[in-house]
Amino acid sequence: MVVSSPSPDDGEPPGSAGPDDGRREPTMTLAGWRRFVDAPPASFELLPDRQWAALSGQDRQAYDEARISYHSEMIIVATTAVREVARQGRLLTLLNRREISARRGLIVSGQQTTGKTTALKQLGRTHELMVRERYPSRSGNRIPVVYVTTPPKGSPRKLAMEFARFLGLPPARRGYNTTDIADAVCQVMLAAQVDLVLVDELHNLNLATAAGEDMSDHLKYFTEHLPATFAYAGIDLERR
Repeated sequence: MVVSSPSPDDGEPPGSAGPDDGRREPTMTLAGWRRFVDAPPASFELLPDRQWAALSGQDRQAYDEARISYHSEMIIVATTAVREVARQGRLLTLLNRREISARRGLIVSGQQTTGKTTALKQLGRTHELMVRERYPSRSGNRIPVVYVTTPPKGSPRKLAMEFARFLGLPPARRGYNTTDIADAVCQVMLAAQVDLVLVDELHNLNLATAAGEDMSDHLKYFTEHLPATFAYAGIDLERR
């Protein structure tokens, strides 16, 4: 959420961002992802001491909450890892454009809290902004990037539903099997010209279980049926 300072004519204390301040939709939905991509850098304007001292109790509370919201915005630092993931990911999307099989993929692995999700999302954000710039007339109907997380103790059906939920498809009716949901997802993604799929929390996929093997096969199904580059992130994936 961008924290900005309205003009004095707005009738609100500087830093106030309205009743929805601080609320965010998850990036695992299309609306939430687009809001993440479109969000400008956070900004906040400090009041002069005299103007701050003149604030009423309620206005001062709103002002202080806005300052806290601003400081809670973690600025993304373009570390070597973030830059390398973005570079490699962009390179793979270019190499995969004319591939009809055996498309190259990317795996981001590391320990907890080392910035894997941040790097993955920055790759997606960079790619989507570049696609919008290149095809401005189609930016409204096109979905360049899909971002999902691997469900814990999941199944192929739950994985397919993660894709369906991001795309805003209605809940699957009773009697719809996994293949029906996957086919509907693939049709929508093909029509929306998705060319980068981000799959986070891949460590939730446990290949030691039958469900984990089925989910792995289902991911392969998506990679074979979609002309897109797949990028994954998870904890300690080399050993898992």
